[in-house]
Amino acid sequence: MPHHVFLHVPKTAGSTLRTVLSRQYGAKHVLYFDLGHGDPRPMAQMVAQARARAGTTDIRLYTGHQYLGLHAALAEPCLYFTLLRDPVERALSEYFYAFSYPHHAQRVEILSGALGPMEFLTRRHGGGNAQAQQIGGRTQQPLLEAALANLHHTIAVVGVAEAFERSLLLIARRLGWAPPVHLARNVTRLDAAQEAARAAARIEASAHRSLFATDQTLYEAARARLDADCAAEGAAFDSALAAFQRCQSSLAEGAGDAVFERYEFRGDDALPFWVAAVLAGPDYAEVAAFLAQPPRPSPAPVNLMGQVLRAEGGLVQGWAADLFATRPVTLRLMAGETPLGATRAQLFHPGPEAARFACGCCGFRLRLPEGAGPLRLVADGTNIALPDPDGLLR
Repeated sequence: MPHHVFLHVPKTAGSTLRTVLSRQYGAKHVLYFDLGHGDPRPMAQMVAQARARAGTTDIRLYTGHQYLGLHAALAEPCLYFTLLRDPVERALSEYFYAFSYPHHAQRVEILSGALGPMEFLTRRHGGGNAQAQQIGGRTQQPLLEAALANLHHTIAVVGVAEAFERSLLLIARRLGWAPPVHLARNVTRLDAAQEAARAAARIEASAHRSLFATDQTLYEAARARLDADCAAEGAAFDSALAAFQRCQSSLAEGAGDAVFERYEFRGDDALPFWVAAVLAGPDYAEVAAFLAQPPRPSPAPVNLMGQVLRAEGGLVQGWAADLFATRPVTLRLMAGETPLGATRAQLFHPGPEAARFACGCCGFRLRLPEGAGPLRLVADGTNIALPDPDGLLR
């Protein structure tokens, strides 16, 4: 069975979703840890240390502020899912979070007034690619190119925070969850003056949207994919979504200050006793019946492993495997958008890494055209590039 992996992009409704995840997987079966994008350690080493600290091997969900690539660290298939958010709204949310979160890195500067929202937006988030870095992972490809390739071919389900209930129902449908009813959590608590400051900052921030061009493009692609995936589920999805939203409206009426409570996977998040009335109602029953239907066929995600190892004598060599595929990976040699050749990774390749896949029969050799470059090898049908850590094709 593939591992489920939630790539938690900060400030994308994660506080609410964590409570849902605890009830779907059981908090003791969730391994939450962060993998810094700039951490030079091998990812497999970081994962092994996190698992050792957890003290259990019965892990049903991996999550945290991670970048995509856990399947390569585990050498086991992973079903990734994630939520993205409008990048300017996400950055402003992180700024105003300092008023509620005592460990915010810029809390002292923000609360003192030394760091205003626009300076935070332009100084801290001027790169405008925080979400793309997590989705793109460790890559030598151009970041947006890698992030879009993973969004469309590696991530099994993607949603957006602005359509949270719609996204959550789609995730539940694709991953086989029970109805994901929940009490919304909002850990940023602001007084009237701070709310007014946030409203003013939203207006002023529109002038800086161009700084977030990379994440904006990725976010728009995520919204488009969400629309297409929901449409593919048919009219039954729309009916179940309306029922789910009615359930959530009933729950929101009695939430009170519970929306400001933090949750950190220290035990299963418990819904209050009065939720039983909602769970016994016809709307919940409709959602449950929809989620119990057999899943619609959909393309398997790509979990590409391997790397380019040598390029000499006019030949490029290495190994490649797709952890979800039943057949050898076909690789296309590309110069920009121009295909120059193709090969199937089915030759015997010695070595401990390749030996775990197809009895080691996952190697490839491909003749390189003279004078072409820079080049990349991508999995057929995708734009996901095979790692080339030594830059042999550049």
